[in-house]
Amino acid sequence: MTGSGTVPGVVYGRAGGSLAGAGWAQKDAARIGASGERLTAEVLDPLAKRPGGVTVLHDLDIPIPGFKANIDHVVVAGSTVTIIDSKVWRPGVYRTRDGVTKRGFRVAEFADKKTLQAACDGFRRHLVRHELADVTVRAVLVAWSTHPVWPVLFAGYEPAGAVAAAGWRFRLSPARWVGSGTADSRIVTALLPLVRK
Repeated sequence: MTGSGTVPGVVYGRAGGSLAGAGWAQKDAARIGASGERLTAEVLDPLAKRPGGVTVLHDLDIPIPGFKANIDHVVVAGSTVTIIDSKVWRPGVYRTRDGVTKRGFRVAEFADKKTLQAACDGFRRHLVRHELADVTVRAVLVAWSTHPVWPVLFAGYEPAGAVAAAGWRFRLSPARWVGSGTADSRIVTALLPLVRK
């Protein structure tokens, strides 16, 4: 991309904001979901504070008319946009075979949703409308464990349209998953209106 400025590392929005007082979810589910979003934010926000840091946006609308789901986090590193969905799952080994994901021997339908795939498509179209066709858009599903000791493990887990990172692994090397470098200001400007108030 030519003629782009950069935005020094900044954090916009509030992690877990959409789950605060969520009437659509049971209180426990909303509380647990918000805790996963905050854990991811605790890893991402310090990346923005580093010299030449990334820009982090929390709690964004998916730019698809009528689409009600949100995206938990977006990281802009240079001209790369990484969409992140935070989850809190029961510990165990998750693997996908023939398009079906199981935790152990039980089918885990929740792990096969296509929200991230749709979100990537929506964000790509949104950026093209802002004349940013050459931006790389990718997605990461980060899953934290409900148990303080037993982890979530991925052995061939294939979320639709994304790569998967167990929370403990994501915490060890976040830049591996989201990249590094100061954000292109045009991308940040295009994404800021999507941040939920």
